[in-house]
Amino acid sequence: MSVTPLFHDRHAGGMALAQALSQHVRRPGTVVLGMARGGVAVAAPVARALDASLDTFVGRKLGVPGLEEVAFGAIAEGDEGPVLEGVHDYIGLPRRVVATIVAREREEMARRIRRYRDGHPLPSLAGRTVIVVDDGLASGATLTAAGRALRRHRAARLIAAVPVASTDGLQSARATFDEVVAVATPAPFGTVSDWYRDYDPVSDAEVRALLGRAPAPEHREHAAAPAGNERDVAIPSTEPAFALVMPGELGMPPDARSPHGLVILAHGGGSSRGSYRNRYLAARLRLAGWATLRVDLLGERERDADTDGEMRFDIARITRRLLVATRWCLDHDVAGADHIVLFGASTGAAAAIGVAAALPSHVHGVIARGGRVDLAADHLAHVQAPSLLVVGSADGDTLRLNRESARRLGGSVTLRIVRGAGHTFEEAGALGRVGEHVSAWLTRQRLMQRIRRWWPVAPIWPATLRAGMLARDRV
Repeated sequence: MSVTPLFHDRHAGGMALAQALSQHVRRPGTVVLGMARGGVAVAAPVARALDASLDTFVGRKLGVPGLEEVAFGAIAEGDEGPVLEGVHDYIGLPRRVVATIVAREREEMARRIRRYRDGHPLPSLAGRTVIVVDDGLASGATLTAAGRALRRHRAARLIAAVPVASTDGLQSARATFDEVVAVATPAPFGTVSDWYRDYDPVSDAEVRALLGRAPAPEHREHAAAPAGNERDVAIPSTEPAFALVMPGELGMPPDARSPHGLVILAHGGGSSRGSYRNRYLAARLRLAGWATLRVDLLGERERDADTDGEMRFDIARITRRLLVATRWCLDHDVAGADHIVLFGASTGAAAAIGVAAALPSHVHGVIARGGRVDLAADHLAHVQAPSLLVVGSADGDTLRLNRESARRLGGSVTLRIVRGAGHTFEEAGALGRVGEHVSAWLTRQRLMQRIRRWWPVAPIWPATLRAGMLARDRV
C-alpha cells in the first residue's frame, strides 16, 4: 500500500496530538504516560503543551513466532495476564508457546522499567487524569493491556491518545479507556510506520533523555533473542542455468545452547520459504531447541514462470538442489548439521525422501507436511531414517497417497492427521497443531536415540517389546 505520511516524525505527531488534547490543559494533576519506547517521543511535547507531568509506562507486543511483526496479544506492567487477539486462535498457538513468549517479554519489560525509571514504581495516579500516549494504534492490543493494568491505580479519568489510529484499534481501546483521542484515522490503515516519514527506533538513552533523567551507566543486560532471529545465507548452485545462489534463512534457538540438530525446511514450489506457515513452523522448532534453514528449491523467476506446475513437479531437479543445500550445511559445519532432519512441504517432501535415501548416514529424520512423498516412489524403500507424515483430514487425495507410500517407506513411519485441515493447513488452529505434532515427534526421536545409545535394543529388549514399539510407529 502506497500512502502519503501524515507526520514528519514522532515529535511532529506529538505536537499535533497536543493540539487535539488542548481541552485537557487546565485539568490540574494531569499525568502523561508515554508507552515505551516510541510513545515517549510523542508524549514529551504533549506533556509540555499541557503543563503535565511526564513518565513512562511499559507494555510489550506479543509477536507470533517467526512473524514477530504480527501481534497475537500484548502485556503491560502490573497486568494479570496477556490480552490475546484473534490471530492467537487462527494460528492455534499452544499454551506452552504463549507462556514462553510471555516470560521472555516480561523479562524485557522488567529490564525497561529498571532502565527508564531506575526501578522506581509509577507515581500515584489515584484521582488524577491519566493520558496514555503511543505513536499509533493498530490492533489496540498493547494499549488495551496498558489500560487494563492502569485501571488498578484508580485514576479519575483514563484517556488513550495517539496521532494515528485504525478504526478497529479505536473500537478496541474504547472498551478499556474512558476516552480515546486520535488526530487521524486513515483507511485503509496498513501499519503505524506508514504514517511517519521518519520512524527510526527510539533508543533507551533517548527515552531517559526525554524523561529528563540523567544518562545511565551502560548495563550488560540484553533481551532474549526472539524465535524469529535468522540471518540470510546464499547457497551456491551447481546448475549453470539456475540462479547463482539459492537464498535461505538460517536460524538458531533463542537461547545460547547448542541446537539439538538442524531442520532443513524445503519448499519446491507453490508457496515459498517466506510464507507465514513456513516462518511459523521454523520458529516453533527453534523454540524447541532446533536450528533451522528455510530454503527455496525454485528461484522466484522459476516460480513465476511455472504456470503449469512443470518445474515444481520436476522431482529430480528439486531433489538435486536440496542435496546441494544439505551438503552445503555439512561442508560449512553449520551448527546442528551433525543431526539433520529434512522437512518438506508438498513436492518438497518428495525431494526430502530422495535426499534421505542418498545420504543415509547424515539424514536422521524426514518430515512431510501435506507431502507428495508418492512422487519419490523409487526412493521410498531406501530411506533408513524415521519419517513423520502430517496430512489434513480434508486433503483426501494426499492422505490416501501418504498411506500407500508409508507401507513402502524404510525405517519407522508415523502418520499424524490434522482434523478438518486441507492441503495448506490454512484452517483456524491447523498450523498450530502441525507445529505441536512435529515438535513432539522430534522430541520422541531424540529420546529414542538416547535410549538406544545407553541401552542397546537388540541384545537386551525382549522381542515382544521391540515389536510393540515398532507397531506404534508404523501406519
